[in-house]
Amino acid sequence: MNITHQTLALIVAALFLSSAGGVRGLVSAQSSREALPSVERDLRVNPSADPDPRNETSIAVSPINDRIIVGASKLILGAGTAAAGSQRVAYYYSSDGGQTWGNGVVSLETPQKTWSRCSDPAVACDSNGTFYLSVLMLDDSSFDSGAYLFESTNGGRTFSDPAPISIDIGSGGDPKQVDKSYIAVDNSPSSPFRNTIHAAWIRTDRGEDRVNRAGVFVAHRRPGQFGFSEPKLISHFGDMRGPSIATGPNGEFYAAWEGIGNPRVLLFNASTDGGETFLPPSVAPGTDFRIHAFVGSLSVPSPVLNISGVPRMNSFPVIDVDRSTGPGRGMIYVAWAEAPNRTDADILVKRLGPPNGGRPEEFPPVRANDDVGVADQFFPWLSVDSSSGSVEVAFYDRRGNPGEAMNTYIARSTDGGASFENTRVSGQVSDPRIQASKTQPFGNPIGIGDYIGLASARGKGHLLWTDTREGKQDIYYGQVTFDASGGGPVPPVNDDCLSPRVITTTRPFVDVLDTMLATSSPDDPITCSGGRDSNSVWYSLTPPVDTVYGVDTVGSDYDTVLSVYAGGCGALTRVACSDDFGDQISAANRSMLTFAARAGEVYLIEASGKGSGGTLRFRLGAPTVTSVEYTTGPDGGKALKIAGASFVDGTARVTVRAGGGDTILSSVVFAGPFQGDGTYTMMFATKKKLKKLIKRGRPVVIVVESPVGSGNDSVPFTFTRP
Repeated sequence: MNITHQTLALIVAALFLSSAGGVRGLVSAQSSREALPSVERDLRVNPSADPDPRNETSIAVSPINDRIIVGASKLILGAGTAAAGSQRVAYYYSSDGGQTWGNGVVSLETPQKTWSRCSDPAVACDSNGTFYLSVLMLDDSSFDSGAYLFESTNGGRTFSDPAPISIDIGSGGDPKQVDKSYIAVDNSPSSPFRNTIHAAWIRTDRGEDRVNRAGVFVAHRRPGQFGFSEPKLISHFGDMRGPSIATGPNGEFYAAWEGIGNPRVLLFNASTDGGETFLPPSVAPGTDFRIHAFVGSLSVPSPVLNISGVPRMNSFPVIDVDRSTGPGRGMIYVAWAEAPNRTDADILVKRLGPPNGGRPEEFPPVRANDDVGVADQFFPWLSVDSSSGSVEVAFYDRRGNPGEAMNTYIARSTDGGASFENTRVSGQVSDPRIQASKTQPFGNPIGIGDYIGLASARGKGHLLWTDTREGKQDIYYGQVTFDASGGGPVPPVNDDCLSPRVITTTRPFVDVLDTMLATSSPDDPITCSGGRDSNSVWYSLTPPVDTVYGVDTVGSDYDTVLSVYAGGCGALTRVACSDDFGDQISAANRSMLTFAARAGEVYLIEASGKGSGGTLRFRLGAPTVTSVEYTTGPDGGKALKIAGASFVDGTARVTVRAGGGDTILSSVVFAGPFQGDGTYTMMFATKKKLKKLIKRGRPVVIVVESPVGSGNDSVPFTFTRP
């Protein structure tokens, strides 16, 4: 048998994972193909005539449409003087996949006060396409400081409504100073805390001994809430710096940061309930626990990086989590720069298993840069592609360059962090010394910032970094496409019946997915539309109890068909199917159905298109209204009889929209068979003088929220009393 080098490499990677206690089966069918990356973009995003230096970048991609990209950076005003002037935060936006960019600058005016400068930008986006930008606000005339959150609902064109995450104003000589703020949004469809915004920052104050100390604090804002939760300290007090945060597939929240001591260490904490509680002292003594101790240095004996030509340097960690449906789902990855050989700086990546209430399983660090020699690599940023589980790391790299010159690289792993392949993204070299020696108002040189940006999404790596090829600090965007041909995006991971996305929660389950590249198979069954349709994606569900589920695609932007099957691929038996829901207010050609599910039985759900794909919004387990009848209720009075699924026992709000206003029906009685998950399939809703509200021949809209206060609304249902 002739074994190719590629096949042998895959076998070795699989054996490595097996012998190291790695994730079983992590070398999947998708990663068995040779990934040939293609650099699609390498261009400046800030105005060419702007002389002021820009650095310290962050970037995010809309999960609804990956052509919408938003980034941010520091902007240091006054480049023409010996000392740079005020720091600002600039933002950049593209709606055409990064080909063209607009830009703006964040205001220093907030409801609390007008600040002197701002810094430390971080960009994130929720599952509805709303972008968020967090910045650190500072006052040069006092010790006042604060972390603020700005919001954009127009794809990053404007940011407004600055809301405080944490502020300290008026503390005088005993401040609780905020520093190094960062945000992340929980976008996982299976998370009960979906669209929660998490924030982390460093707070420095004086302890009882009047000695300065620093700790890592976190807070969160749930959907529908106006303010952030009370801050929680998740580290022990000491000299803490550079917190990075990420969320897991089921609402987990993770944080990693650097502790400055002897030796310097990387510290970690975790929450499995969306940031409400953290690891107990039995697992994390002193609030947190060490996941790595630095063993090398470029500046002996102090274990800190000191890279020639870069006046500001750090080893801050960056954390992200595999939220894909692949075999590595739930794995945690942390990247940082270190000099383990005491000669040159490398990028290391450490893998952690999900803690599940205990200390996570730890695996040895792996070097992400694949060069041979003593070139420095530094300022990594790590991102895990939630469509495939691939682990990607962007960084500055000096391999093959004379003197201080550097390029921007991306390293990618498709075997769960066991090995990485590197790709150069920047087309020309940069000199990090350009404009870097200018000092900021507080005396430190601006350097090239403290980090760069990377967002991995749907088979592409999106990079944002500081580049000096034009003789000044500009912000450059790079886009790298990974697939077998190197020529374009890849289909969704649940494109085939044999690889469905597993639904693990129904409270409800929501998925937003681009199906433009989804395919259809000759083995796909004929649906109730009369054909095999196109652009199909698949989901699987195994109910723990007998119940009735509602499924809909009403938020999608194309004509859909929903089908539910029992059995195995190639021998499926149809359980339910919906072509056109037919309710005009909710888009007539979208789909909605309910089906009775038995405990322990596997159901395959197909969402297909009638001739095309688009942005699919798939929802299962939300309150679903399938019919409404004006009739006599259990108390003998007139009522609306509402049939459907997932009406949670004892907690539902029925709203009637009529005549331009909303009316809540104050009396709700549940009926129909009681389901194993505590839901009903029928209810009666009424109020006094219902007859005047529901008039003959006049359409009204019925919406059910259940449970009350959850934000889980049914698809609006148009009803006309005969």
